[in-house]
Amino acid sequence: MKETAKHKIMGFMDFVMYTAGLNLLFLLCSLPLVTMGTSLTALYAGLRAMFRKEPCFQAFFSTYRKSFLRATVLWVILLPLNMLVLFNAYTIWYYQISGSLPALLLSLVFALILLSITTMVFLFYSRFEGSLLQLLRYGGTMFLNYPLRGLLISVLTWGPFALFLLSPMTFLFFGVLFLFFYFAVVSIAAIWLMNLPFAKFAREVLGMDVPQYTSSSQEDTDE
Repeated sequence: MKETAKHKIMGFMDFVMYTAGLNLLFLLCSLPLVTMGTSLTALYAGLRAMFRKEPCFQAFFSTYRKSFLRATVLWVILLPLNMLVLFNAYTIWYYQISGSLPALLLSLVFALILLSITTMVFLFYSRFEGSLLQLLRYGGTMFLNYPLRGLLISVLTWGPFALFLLSPMTFLFFGVLFLFFYFAVVSIAAIWLMNLPFAKFAREVLGMDVPQYTSSSQEDTDE
């Protein structure tokens, strides 16, 4: 009984250590900003490796290296689009033009949809290979099939950046949480929410039976 309890405690401590480590790696590798898409892809892959009790840091760096060019190009394409839509919503809100509420709501909805598709693209890429157009199409398809899950994942993933813009002091107050755990924990939730949908997608669309929590985006398919 004592050995079992000790084993569970050690397992939990390993989980906390690996989660914090991957969270830090994600933030450090995202510092150039242009590499944030690659870092997010690698974070998802590292967490999947952790679930399978494989070397998670090795999976992170392996996926980061293999997906760097494609994920960076995707991020460079999608980030300006997201910024443009968000800036449009901010402009409508800031000037508060009479009768602009419908336009503001429409702009915010479109911004959330685009941000959700962006997140889904990198979550998809952490598990499957594909060309740029395929990744964009499949990411959009997954969001359209599971919009509520996509919106939830997107809001949780990018919420802290909105918090930083709206209230920097509040963001700093929760700084330790964001530094060590937040993004990894949210990514765990994202992997869990999309695990079965991805398996179904792979089986029905890609014609393949993939294991759950695949660690590398380069090992599943090469369409």
